[in-house]
Amino acid sequence: MNSLQVENLTKTYSSAGRQLTVLHEVSFTLQAGDTLAIVGPSGSGKTTLLGLCAG
Repeated sequence: MNSLQVENLTKTYSSAGRQLTVLHEVSFTLQAGDTLAIVGPSGSGKTTLLGLCAG
């Protein structure tokens, strides 16, 4: 079966000499047929996570 495995994913942006970590050591595994809900307030990194997973 196909799966998606993410291990220790971290995403940091740099702006004006400052670092902003929006994802820190995110890990999960999904098997074919699994359902996942990604929820959180605006600006919490949901779209960033999906974009990184999509490649």
